[in-house]
Amino acid sequence: MTMAKQKNNLFVCSCADSMPVDLKSLGKALGRETPQLFTHLCRAQIKEFATDNSADNPPIVCCTQEAALFDELWAEGHGDDAPSPTFVNIRERAGWSDKGADATPKIAALIAEALVEIKPTQSVPLSSDGQVLILGAGNVAMEAATRLSEHMDVRVLLEGGEGGDAVAPSIAEFPIFAGKVATASGHLGAYKVEIKGLSHRDPTARAGLSFSPAGADEILTADLIIDLRGTTPLFTAPNKRDGYYHPDIKNPALVERVLFEAREMVGEFAKPRYVAHNGKLCAHSRSGITACSRCIDSCPTGAITPAGEQVAIDPYVCAGCGTCATVCPTGANAYLYPTSRDMVARARALLTTYLGAGGKAPVMLMHEAEGGDEIINLMARYGRGLPPNVIPFAMNSITQVGMETVLGLVAYGAEQVVLQASPAKAQETQDLEPQLEYANAALEGLGYGSDRIALLIENDPDAISARLWETPAKATLTPGNFIAEGDKRELLRTALAHLHRHAPQPHDWIDLPESAPFGSVTVDTAGCTLCLACTSVCPAAALKSTDDRPQLRFQQAACVQCGLCRKACPENVIELKPGLDFTEAAIGLITIKEEDPFECISCGKPFGTKSSIDHMIEKLKDHAMFSDPAALERLKMCDSCRVFAMTESNTDPWVEAPRKGPRTTEDYLKEREELRQQARDAGAPFDSENGED
Repeated sequence: MTMAKQKNNLFVCSCADSMPVDLKSLGKALGRETPQLFTHLCRAQIKEFATDNSADNPPIVCCTQEAALFDELWAEGHGDDAPSPTFVNIRERAGWSDKGADATPKIAALIAEALVEIKPTQSVPLSSDGQVLILGAGNVAMEAATRLSEHMDVRVLLEGGEGGDAVAPSIAEFPIFAGKVATASGHLGAYKVEIKGLSHRDPTARAGLSFSPAGADEILTADLIIDLRGTTPLFTAPNKRDGYYHPDIKNPALVERVLFEAREMVGEFAKPRYVAHNGKLCAHSRSGITACSRCIDSCPTGAITPAGEQVAIDPYVCAGCGTCATVCPTGANAYLYPTSRDMVARARALLTTYLGAGGKAPVMLMHEAEGGDEIINLMARYGRGLPPNVIPFAMNSITQVGMETVLGLVAYGAEQVVLQASPAKAQETQDLEPQLEYANAALEGLGYGSDRIALLIENDPDAISARLWETPAKATLTPGNFIAEGDKRELLRTALAHLHRHAPQPHDWIDLPESAPFGSVTVDTAGCTLCLACTSVCPAAALKSTDDRPQLRFQQAACVQCGLCRKACPENVIELKPGLDFTEAAIGLITIKEEDPFECISCGKPFGTKSSIDHMIEKLKDHAMFSDPAALERLKMCDSCRVFAMTESNTDPWVEAPRKGPRTTEDYLKEREELRQQARDAGAPFDSENGED
């Protein structure tokens, strides 16, 4: 049975015949009727767009340059509530290339990707009333304050206790303080700055600015902070902190830009909630033992802090880099902008459509939308453009990419994955590099070769173009068409299962580098007493116990190699072994050690294990409290029988030695008389004053 093709709502324009398009192959690849080809859709043929659609069938426009024009026409004809058109850039990303004639499979893939429904991300509300705190040391700060005071509520803090080269205003239009900035915290709309020795401007000063003597330490609040001190920023990653500005005061253009932007930061705002945290999966701490702090250590803005056994993420400070989700071994931190599942769904649409349309040797170019799109545009307009087999994949932040994403791309048929990052973000990619190392190790261990996944830290369009056009081909893969579901670890297991199934060298175990979040644990069963401390701290429930008998079980697929079990083990018999296990045993539960329960010598109730009871007796047998054999025997009893045995015995643990009464004068006189008598008997003189002979 032939499936019905979708009604054509696809608008393809060759942009004045500047790029070739194979419409018949394109329609076939997308399962649609052969679309009409336009040459001047945004100008001479604009009426075709305005009249050929219904509100129930929003158009797919293969042009992004004139998106505003098409949006306006669509709203005029169908109302603001009608579903919006979908826009796809097939020109700079595909058609404008030295080999644009071979780009039809990629054009089809880009259109298919644009039709993938992405779940909207929740937002975090922010508000600003326009209260600005300007920090500085002289005339630069005063001039900035004077200009902004016409539009915003301004306060100025001059460090150093004097105005420097600043001229005292004849009319006090805003408060001016002096003091030393100590600390700062908060976010857009809720900043707090601690000032050491805050002092107020002296209004009687005749020349320059002078201040009253330093007063107490105080907290100044503000919606925005403009830091013109020319010193170290108040926050780490200052460019990622909304509402905090730290321009180079030696560059007037940058200062001017900040003043312009600050004027717009008044009103109600919203930012995406980039990360969701599931405390039940967090491996940060258990029972007072700290194990994992990867997200805390990697967060550039300091938005993540310890919160008991888990961590807390401040959504107002979070800048959306995604590193916390990338390095999280358990999936407790899940990136939402978009989710890993949506990322893999986009990859599936791109690669399955591209390969289904006859595309060969696909290379995925992962890049940030901000900056990366501009680089691709420059390559298309002034260079060779992208090779026809290089498929661009835009995202919010390159550091949100995890091992599950890149291996998912390879499992769907990407022969190579290139992640492009700006040199300005080189330091932020330090936590991304281990993820790529783990992925390459897995691929190499399965026989797919080395370096299929590469990180390119470059923003020169010519250098990037040369790298992509000169990339040597890799061995062809067997692409998968599976639908990935679940969290990041489930996505990864699905991708790895496909890669192992079709691997040139399907080894069952692959060693991974140290600190990889996958692997096994080895237990020296001879030294294990089955105290089960490891099971109580394991955040992923990889180590489990049973209720009916002393037993230690392990599920390798759940292990995140956090090391909590090793730290909690009182016998130090647990070691970690990072790696990937592709056998059936990795998914199921295996029994590491089990023993028959130790039975109470009084009532026969099972409690503990023989090894643990023997171990306890061996350690306590020489202790003073257990010098009585009966005390050691009580250790072999359950908790109830032990209490009964204590009450029936003559042993009272609270009994103390008899206390001596107070010494009286009579006691001292009697003692002296005894000493005198001893001296007479010995024929020795006796000192009646000191009681000595």
